[in-house]
Amino acid sequence: MTHRFPVLAPLVGVLTTAIVAAALAAPAPAAAVALPASVAFGGVPRVGALFSSAGGALRGHYCTASVVDSPGHDLLVTAAHCAVSAGSGRVRNGMVFVPGYHDGIHPYGQWSVSRVTADVRWSRHGDPNYDVAFLTTRPGAGAGGRRIQDAVGAEAIGFGTPRNAAAVAVGYPRRTERPVHCGSRLRARGAGQQEFDCPGLPGGTSGGPLLTGVGPTGAGRGTVVGVIGGYQEGGLTDDISYSPYFGAAIAAVYRAAVVQG
Repeated sequence: MTHRFPVLAPLVGVLTTAIVAAALAAPAPAAAVALPASVAFGGVPRVGALFSSAGGALRGHYCTASVVDSPGHDLLVTAAHCAVSAGSGRVRNGMVFVPGYHDGIHPYGQWSVSRVTADVRWSRHGDPNYDVAFLTTRPGAGAGGRRIQDAVGAEAIGFGTPRNAAAVAVGYPRRTERPVHCGSRLRARGAGQQEFDCPGLPGGTSGGPLLTGVGPTGAGRGTVVGVIGGYQEGGLTDDISYSPYFGAAIAAVYRAAVVQG
């Protein structure tokens, strides 16, 4: 499901693959295990839809982002493919974040994106292990001049967390006006990716946070340990999603975004 700058010194994150073995009752074949499915709901304040805009008017929403804690109180995290073209490094213009968006309602206002920070290994080479971007924002319509974190709060961001954590995904399907949530478990996939199995995370949920320490709908302050993106730009089907692993390399991108303010 294709979900959708400074140059940073190369860093290598190491991820140990975890394998979970399931016991099968012989001679009968293993019973199919039903995966959790996503559920539409009214949203949470710290996760929102990313819109494109032109001439000051919003167009459609196309990706998801979330507010993460930062000294400047102005930072979002999303998938890099939502903001930067791999290879050319061209930054998408006119991005607007609407936290808690649902059913055409902007409950807290709008924030425009003023800066994008991504790893050069994504912007130049499209390496899926670095498909993460941090977006610096400024207040827009209805924001009352407030910085985004002051208006809605922020999630923590976690680096080097366990590879098999239970998590909740929140995202905005492109063709609907309500977000969805889904709880499942992260699994390591290769050296720099995580897999998250949940039916019902289609295009538009790219960039959506994978949250630990929250309620089943993503409510409450949690920790972002991944974003839908990475391998296959988040996955080619609606039921299996991916995320870059948040290790040392992604932590360096975060620090670069914070330094730039």
